[in-house]
Amino acid sequence: MTEDLTPDVQGILDDHGERIGSLERWRDGVDGKLDDIRHELGAVRAEGKERSAVSAAAMERQSRDIQDLTRQLAEHTGAQKERNRLEQAKLTKARIAESRWKKRAAICGLVFAVFGAVGGTLLSSQTWDDFFFANVPFLHRHHGIAAAPPPAQNIG
Repeated sequence: MTEDLTPDVQGILDDHGERIGSLERWRDGVDGKLDDIRHELGAVRAEGKERSAVSAAAMERQSRDIQDLTRQLAEHTGAQKERNRLEQAKLTKARIAESRWKKRAAICGLVFAVFGAVGGTLLSSQTWDDFFFANVPFLHRHHGIAAAPPPAQNIG
């Protein structure tokens, strides 16, 4: 059939055949490149998914670590608060006991002061002094009352 055609048509057909052949080769090259791109895109997606999974696992691990740390801090803070509360209660008891002893000491001081004043007043009296200490020679005071001079004798 190609023999019936004129040489011009044959040249055009050959030229078109070459163009079609080059287009097919170009398309085959593009298809190969597209396949490579698809393969690369699949690998990038797989790597992205792997990174995402690793990131999620790391974030979950960090979240657990933060929660554990928060729990430990809460326990430590609670224990510290309890220790502080116990120390404060102990200090309060010590202050109350100290204030009781101060009150008792003040009352005893006042009582002794009153007894001392009363005793000093009562014992400063000469009568009491003579009554209590009359038989103790070195404590007994001799009062300035001298014995009356003997009566004057009348001579004559």
